[in-house]
Amino acid sequence: MSEPLVHCIRIPKSGSTSLTRMLGQAFEDRRRFYLPDTLRREASLSAWQAFRLWRSQTQNLVQKLNVLTLDAALRKIEAQGQPGDLIAGGHSDVATVRARLTKPVRFVTLMRDPAERARSDYNYARAGYLKKKPWQRFDAHILAGVAGRYDFAGFLDYQLDHPEVFGDLAAAYLGWRAGVPLGDHLADTLWDWATLETADRLAARLSERMGKSVAFGRHNMTETIARSDIGADERTRIERLCARDYELYERCRADNGA
Repeated sequence: MSEPLVHCIRIPKSGSTSLTRMLGQAFEDRRRFYLPDTLRREASLSAWQAFRLWRSQTQNLVQKLNVLTLDAALRKIEAQGQPGDLIAGGHSDVATVRARLTKPVRFVTLMRDPAERARSDYNYARAGYLKKKPWQRFDAHILAGVAGRYDFAGFLDYQLDHPEVFGDLAAAYLGWRAGVPLGDHLADTLWDWATLETADRLAARLSERMGKSVAFGRHNMTETIARSDIGADERTRIERLCARDYELYERCRADNGA
């Protein structure tokens, strides 16, 4: 099989900014194709959230590629992408890209403990929502509004009321469908991965693979936001919400010798 296009999957609140910068080093002599956010599952809950996703996609596509649609951006990759090129940019997902490209594509990503990811997501969403002026808050993600009104347990309870939308976030980004054996899915889609704690091992593999020095530098935009411990009841909620994400995380840890 020929060398694939490499697709950077930025799972939210999982070190994705640092991953993007590391891949920028590794693929600096390869062509890079931009994609905007392709997966915001809350868009299925309201026409307003669907509009916000469309608006974000369109603004970024016009600014960065001078095209109006996601399909146009993907057609450009199909026509111009060469083996070993990088697809990166926003929070794009495996299923959307693989459904529209005939060329082989494999993903690279960072995984994070689902409980730590959920807490980070809450902290970030709450801080951003409360920073807005009251009249600006209508134009926010659904979960940002929930985080602004409730404590962490309430934030999780809201998601548990809509598990088909908010459950197993990482699995959704990686295109791992329920009922498909994880080993089979990874054999078909994985290029490389690491957990946030083992990211330096991914950097070492990239250095060897690409023939250049690559380093993982942490660029945590929310590290100054206060966080509190995750209680046992909250962990139970997260385990219910993210059972398959835990399976992914443990497999990734094992693949990285953790």
